[in-house]
Amino acid sequence: MDQRIADGEVSEFGVVVFDVNDLKEINDTQGHGVGDQAIRDACGLICRCFKHSPVFRIGGDEFAVILEGDDYTNRNELLDVFEKMMSENAREGKPVVSFGCALFNPLQDKSMSTVFERADEIMYHRKTMMKNV
Repeated sequence: MDQRIADGEVSEFGVVVFDVNDLKEINDTQGHGVGDQAIRDACGLICRCFKHSPVFRIGGDEFAVILEGDDYTNRNELLDVFEKMMSENAREGKPVVSFGCALFNPLQDKSMSTVFERADEIMYHRKTMMKNV
């Protein structure tokens, strides 16, 4: 992606970063098997929601999606669907996944990592807000 940015071949894409909330608590109180299942379930939800985009596991309970094409065009609807799924999970006592989305700005971004860092920052801000509610 960085090469495509450098070559001016990409004009629009987004990055969504996801993180499973309270995984340490799940592991400590319910066991690592339940925590591992929460990670698999989160990945499944992300993959089903963003079916036209590559999904990457970037850490133990963190995922990233690169939005291009239809998923980029429909990102607001997809993020709304995902947020509704997380509200339902919260009501049902199921694991909740925080997310943050940032869009490529060709005037500002010289690499994908800057877009990723903004998405990650937004995700952590949302995660902190959710814990304070």
